Amino acid sequence: MQEDLRLLDGGRGHEEEVPGHPESPTWVVNAAWDKVSAVGKAALDAYMRYCEEEGLPHSYLLGLDILVTGEADPSGRKVVDIRPTMLEGPCCNSYPACPNIDSYRLYRRASMIGQEPDLVTYPTHPTEILVKLVSMFRSAWAAFRAGTDPVVGILTRPYPESEEETAHNLVLEACRKAGLQVHRITPDERPGVAGGKLTVGGTPIDVCYRRIERIHVPMFYGEVLARKIFEETPETLFLNPWKVDDLRSKTIEETCFRRHEAAGGAPVSRPTTLLGDEITPEAVGDLMARGGYAMKKWNSTGGKGVFLHINMDTSKAIFDRLYGRYDGRHMLPLSGDAIEDALKAFGSFDEDAAVQQLRVIDARPMEGEERLVYDTRINVIYDAMRKEWDFLSGISRCVPCGVEGAGNSLLTNVTSGAHISPLIMGRAESVKAPMRFGPLLEAMLRGETEWALG
Repeated sequence: MQEDLRLLDGGRGHEEEVPGHPESPTWVVNAAWDKVSAVGKAALDAYMRYCEEEGLPHSYLLGLDILVTGEADPSGRKVVDIRPTMLEGPCCNSYPACPNIDSYRLYRRASMIGQEPDLVTYPTHPTEILVKLVSMFRSAWAAFRAGTDPVVGILTRPYPESEEETAHNLVLEACRKAGLQVHRITPDERPGVAGGKLTVGGTPIDVCYRRIERIHVPMFYGEVLARKIFEETPETLFLNPWKVDDLRSKTIEETCFRRHEAAGGAPVSRPTTLLGDEITPEAVGDLMARGGYAMKKWNSTGGKGVFLHINMDTSKAIFDRLYGRYDGRHMLPLSGDAIEDALKAFGSFDEDAAVQQLRVIDARPMEGEERLVYDTRINVIYDAMRKEWDFLSGISRCVPCGVEGAGNSLLTNVTSGAHISPLIMGRAESVKAPMRFGPLLEAMLRGETEWALG
């Protein structure tokens, strides 16, 4: 039987194929991988410190959006301060992200067309992702309640809205293959609460992985059952504890990073970020002079509350060269009086939001004039026995752009129309064809921190 390598997203009966680019992987190798992984480790250390200090249970599976970015120089002729940058980290991505099941399918598709993804030694090989995920279910339960293998539950929305149907089924299949009893839980299965545990069909669930936000549980399961699930299940280990949903805020994440650094922790590479009283016309004006600013409102993960403001007076040439067009959703190109008007609004700013430096995102060439703006979404997994985080899997969400395109948002979210390509990350004996890089990543691999338009 032919292997199914489609890249699918959506709930049962509503899955659609996501466009993929196996011919154009994102290669993050050697010195670049060392720097990217160091950013991830520093952010995770900050996250664990914050959870401990605040008395919060931590997640066992997190997503990290670490992009190779730079700053637009005020001259408008070069990009400076090129480095891996944490744009959305463990707090903002504390919502239970699926573990990049598409990594394996992208790996296989790239292999089949000669991209040689095994030139790299991965932190976790794409063929081992599901094996490692199941191992985490076991180790987490062993650390929580030593004893027999856990009964695993996957808690989601109702089937028509269940999101990532294929990913859930692959996790179910992997658990069964490894000898674990596992249950898919939606309202159709009529779950309950008894003996301090979530139950389904009368079976107590030991370890639960959820793909549903806390705010949606009452909507789909009813207020009474939702309250019981939240408050009366101390004996079920939720791999994505309910309280972590409160961390989905750039203001909280920035506070987390600052607190960690003040205590002597390794700095977390991220954009310059303004909070609270720091947000003034003058301070935001400094960001605007270096390319623009990004407004990130409460619970803005997924791009819902993110708005990008570009200084066209100083940065147009850079954006034109990299992207061709950039007039899609959430993009606000500003110039002249429009910049002054935007800055005046911060004279009386009073919102739960963060304002960040707009970082220039890398874009690599394709055939002809087309390019791909790309990010790197890396999932990490917590080994409860070793008390360490491991890099599990990754994909590169990408947005086609170029002068002939229809514009793009530079917000690389699949739900916003982004495509995906393989993320090949780790150590390689040499950097060679077929590896293709964007100009910012190329500069970083050369040990440089600037890229000039020429």
